[in-house]
Amino acid sequence: MNAISSWSIRNPVPTIVLFLSLGIAGVYGFMQLRTNNMPDIDLPTVTVTVAQPGAAPSEMEVQVARVIENTVATLEGVDDVSTSISEGSSVAAIEFTLGTDPETATNDVRNAVSGVQSSLPAAAQTPVVAKVNATGNSVLTFVVEAPTMSPDALSWYIDNDVAKVLLGVDGVSKITRSGGVDRVIRVELDPDRLAALGISAGDVSQTLASNNVNQPGGRANIGGQEQSVRTLASATTVEVLADTRIALSGAGDVKLSDLGTVVDSWEKPRQAAYLDGRRVVAFNVYRSVGSSEIDVVKAARAAIADMGAKTTAAKFTEVTSSSGFVQESYDAAFEALWLGAVLAIGVVWLFLRDIRATLVSAVAMPLSLIPTFAVMAAFDISLNNITLLALSLVVGILVDDAIVEIENIVRHMRQTGISAYQAAIEAADEIGLAVVATTATIVAVFLPVAFMPGVPGKFFFSFAVAVCVSVLFSLLVARMLTPLMGAYLVRAGGHDEDDTPAWVPTYLWLLRKALDHRWITLLAGIAFFAGSMMLATHLPTEFMAAADRGRSMISVELQPGSTIEQTTAVVQDITRRLEKEPAVESVFATIGTAASSGGGPSQS
Repeated sequence: MNAISSWSIRNPVPTIVLFLSLGIAGVYGFMQLRTNNMPDIDLPTVTVTVAQPGAAPSEMEVQVARVIENTVATLEGVDDVSTSISEGSSVAAIEFTLGTDPETATNDVRNAVSGVQSSLPAAAQTPVVAKVNATGNSVLTFVVEAPTMSPDALSWYIDNDVAKVLLGVDGVSKITRSGGVDRVIRVELDPDRLAALGISAGDVSQTLASNNVNQPGGRANIGGQEQSVRTLASATTVEVLADTRIALSGAGDVKLSDLGTVVDSWEKPRQAAYLDGRRVVAFNVYRSVGSSEIDVVKAARAAIADMGAKTTAAKFTEVTSSSGFVQESYDAAFEALWLGAVLAIGVVWLFLRDIRATLVSAVAMPLSLIPTFAVMAAFDISLNNITLLALSLVVGILVDDAIVEIENIVRHMRQTGISAYQAAIEAADEIGLAVVATTATIVAVFLPVAFMPGVPGKFFFSFAVAVCVSVLFSLLVARMLTPLMGAYLVRAGGHDEDDTPAWVPTYLWLLRKALDHRWITLLAGIAFFAGSMMLATHLPTEFMAAADRGRSMISVELQPGSTIEQTTAVVQDITRRLEKEPAVESVFATIGTAASSGGGPSQS
């Protein structure tokens, strides 16, 4: 490591080309980095959704949920199984241990569920097995207002048109709707008419189910070409469905409309959304793992703005977004980064008191940070609060090695009177081992963080990479570029030995006193350390510090059996109270569904 400094001084062109290449690679890597709030953690989670219309939650628990849970619980790598049950629906979430391949986990769950599908009720639909590809919270929430649309038409507009557009945006994983209704064709039968004709509601239901089916009809030669044939029997309109002939138990048949009324309506709402007290329909945008939160939100906003410009029937209003907080954190971190760099340069000049030597030392910061971005891009690490904290933490450390190098060069020049070129060769070789040992110590402290187990290890892997890589690049700069620049840029002379800062005599006086009273100094240091450790035990601990995003979340849960109308009354009362607070700008509430958006509304 000593010879590399003298080689760099004697061969400046390869050294300059090397750092230019590293700089270009770092700039390109920075342009590829994603911007997120926290590092992406791909927790291998698979969901199994089973629907059985009309089944009570107790039936779903016994006949469906327990069967699925008992089957998947025995799979290798399963860490936790939880099931959410509602009327006619069961959703099991299977979490695997960290490090499990998500595709392998999905295939294992699919195979296990297929083996017990015959044990599920005959009325249950085919289980849907899916890998969870979205991050925890939605990144964007919009409200859609369309006075000219019916509730079912507006809901279908969001589920079909809006979802198609947004799912085509790179990085968007799913769209969920809050509020609205689901369209349903309701057949309201007349009991007296059924009794008079000797037919039951079950007979009508069975006839409709068997008749409204599109089936393959084989193949036929048409015009010299073979074409597939399908039999289309499903009703295309309500009128056609009402004209369906229902066979009687004796002889003859009767129209469905003669047995009751066929209504194009919607199911009873099981969820609702309110913005400032008025009922609305909202949708939430989720990003996929591995995407940039800022980029996804920008692209989704542009797509929604384009949709809004093409229609006058619907008005889109943004309720909440996580990108604002992420952008603010990003800007604040970079502001702290360059402020720290400026202060570090000022401190270096204060001690060296030589503008050329200060600039040579200052070059170590950007030339250590910029190549780090290339390594982060290679590891697919995003710019987030953790990595930016790491870079802000080491910004002052990056100049340490360069300061030691340049200070030794300047000292050789002043004490021996030799040229900067010769002083750089001698000084760099003289302290090479010390500089390497200093950097190795820092790496030895932070490198084990990358191997922490569990979720914290996933978070702090990027922290360790950012710190260790930037510090190693600072060592490369100190051993190659700093001696080179010192040899060709630093001039003999600099500040005079008598040009001593005013605080130095005071410091020297305190130093002499400390050395004259060694035992007192040692005991004071031990007492200070012990007191610090005692105070540390009283500090609160938490995984992540709470952040003020300008939002508050209130979760309201009523007793089991409460209707959606009762829940709505409670939520509306809370909304009215909150709107009276001067600091409250708007209140968005969802009932019967979760619509969290980075600290936004949750289930009510």
